[in-house]
Amino acid sequence: MGRARSAVVVVVVLLLAGCTTITGQAGPAEPPAPTRPREVRIDGVDPCSLLTEAQRAELGLDAEPRSDVGPLPPYPGTDIPLCLFGGFQPRSISLGVALIGTTGVELYLSGNLAADIRQAHVQDYPAVVAIAPRNPSFCSVVIDVASGQAVDVNFRLDGPDASAPVESLCADAERAADAVLDTLIALR
Repeated sequence: MGRARSAVVVVVVLLLAGCTTITGQAGPAEPPAPTRPREVRIDGVDPCSLLTEAQRAELGLDAEPRSDVGPLPPYPGTDIPLCLFGGFQPRSISLGVALIGTTGVELYLSGNLAADIRQAHVQDYPAVVAIAPRNPSFCSVVIDVASGQAVDVNFRLDGPDASAPVESLCADAERAADAVLDTLIALR
């Protein structure tokens, strides 16, 4: 009876600690499923429609948006719709909005990507802010909008402004992500 009780206590302690055991080694449990105020599906949405003309002007994006479809690391699949926005005044910037229909933020929370990841929220939606160490002039904000769906908003400075602090890039990416989510919610 003493051994059985000890085994039960060990199992309970492991469950409470949030660990799983794989081949005898403890590791962190799967991240919990994101909770969002409601699902906002991206099916059939044109990514170029997610920033209004007024929002683009506020963000300094004065070039015409360009639509594209193609592979986009680190996402699985090859047909990811995206829109590229650019601006030149008061600085040279690029903004990309990609609609990811194959995964939510769990890809970033898996620990399998070579990026500095910070969990965040855009409005009340779970999000991550990601910076690839090999490209510190680029910051992505990925918003988990529905089960298996996300919106990736990435911000980059171009030209002589490309050496701005990464905190500034990420603040701009978060502002843009907030505007994109506002528009997406209004469309749905």
